[in-house]
Amino acid sequence: MGHRTLSLGLVLRALFLDSDAYDQVRDDDNPFVEGSFLLVMIGVITALLNLIGQTVAWAGMPQMAAIKETIWQAYQRAPWWAELAALPDVVEQFKRWWDVGWQVFPPLFGAPDPTRAALNIILWPLGLVLSWLFYGLLAHLSARLLGGSGSLNQTLGTLALAFTPLLFRGLGFVPYLVIGGVLNTWQLICRYKAIHSVHGLTWGRAFWATLLPYAVYLLAWLVLGGLFAAATAMLSAGR
Repeated sequence: MGHRTLSLGLVLRALFLDSDAYDQVRDDDNPFVEGSFLLVMIGVITALLNLIGQTVAWAGMPQMAAIKETIWQAYQRAPWWAELAALPDVVEQFKRWWDVGWQVFPPLFGAPDPTRAALNIILWPLGLVLSWLFYGLLAHLSARLLGGSGSLNQTLGTLALAFTPLLFRGLGFVPYLVIGGVLNTWQLICRYKAIHSVHGLTWGRAFWATLLPYAVYLLAWLVLGGLFAAATAMLSAGR
């Protein structure tokens, strides 16, 4: 790569749908390298911001073990506990599921966990790169089938800019800041801009090239769901 195309200014322009930003990455001598570098940076930055937020939230609230013990003691003072305590096997099973629930549900409902957040410094960049490669390949094939003229190198590099809205994911720890599903729509529009820039398609064909990978995702999930249901039915019938 002879020069560095990416810059903070270019990323911000791509974030706010400036067509020239997408054209600049498309015309780079190695868009793939630029795109992969950008994705790793997005993943690391958002994970670090999330780690800061998780740590602050974790430090400012009671520990999960203390909350769990307080609720457990409240259960034991409840009127129905005396009847349950007369059945040791039931109490033991109840306690087993109680412990399992406290391992599973707090993370699902967003309980702060700095350890898990620190692990995201590795997992989020990796997940972004895999998502980028999978979607990029499908989008490139869709665009070429619809008459596009860009290369896979250009498609992948330019589509990396479509992940820039995810930078806002790292701001989830800010009180009263709700991002919600707007990031998905924003990212979809950025993907359209990237495909349109690289392949020179009409707006209609670029639109369908952007959406066709999602149809493949849906078909894949339906096939997997069907296979799982068939396997479950065969196992049930064999019993």
